[in-house]
Amino acid sequence: MIFMEFFNCKSLSKLISIKLKEWGFTLKGIKDNRKGEWFLFSQIIVLLAYFNPFWPTLISWPYYIKTIFSFLLIYGIYRAHLSLKTLGKNLSPLPEPMDSAILITKGIYKDCRHPLYQSLIFISIGYLGFKTSLIQLSLLLLLSIILINKAKLEERKLKKKYPEYAYYMLKTPAIFKSLILFDWRN
Repeated sequence: MIFMEFFNCKSLSKLISIKLKEWGFTLKGIKDNRKGEWFLFSQIIVLLAYFNPFWPTLISWPYYIKTIFSFLLIYGIYRAHLSLKTLGKNLSPLPEPMDSAILITKGIYKDCRHPLYQSLIFISIGYLGFKTSLIQLSLLLLLSIILINKAKLEERKLKKKYPEYAYYMLKTPAIFKSLILFDWRN
């Protein structure tokens, strides 16, 4: 019965609609980017393009190099899992905290303010090792730019909602510690 209900189009549509509203999606927001919707859409487009299996591979790495890239890929997936688990109900794909969200600074968020973005970059670098081409490298750079700008927008909104976020920003690296473009602590 539950299986049939899950695949009932009306129920699934209603479930998706409820979740999108909970996350803060509106038609107006999609039109004018009021909650950073365009960052999310561009991130999804780049990720879909990045993992296109039909891009050419220019370099075939030796086994030991592929092992390193495999480790980065698996490490990124593991960190994404930890990030999602730690966020729980606070997860929103938009760079706008939900009304019901609480500030998370423990677990994986103790060492990095944006571990999900970091995970996407690790996964992308790992995948780049298997499909090495200028297209993948360009998409990785584009994804990084999108994630950095999305994170900065998210942080402006988090500082407004949570006064303690400013202190958290000072003591915790943004995405990658000590990399200027990925850690903008002052």
